[in-house]
Amino acid sequence: MNSLDILGYGKRLETVSVPREQAEVHAQMLAEVVAQVATKDDLEAREARLQEWGQLCVKEQIQSLKADMLKWLVTIPIAQTSWLFAALRYMPH
Repeated sequence: MNSLDILGYGKRLETVSVPREQAEVHAQMLAEVVAQVATKDDLEAREARLQEWGQLCVKEQIQSLKADMLKWLVTIPIAQTSWLFAALRYMPH
């Protein structure tokens, strides 16, 4: 979590002749912005989630490809055998 000394920031603004109300608003707005900034831990957690998601996607694609390969490994020999019998049937004796 980012830390910001809001009171100290506001007082520093006041020391350079910024009116108190403006200094307080500046400090509050800066605190809101800093609260929305991602920390190193946030980015590392996001990266870990993305890597995990990517691994899951790759695993799903591999499983899909395995199923497709199995389908073709079964279908092609059946088709070849059918063609062979059809060709033998119509060959002249």
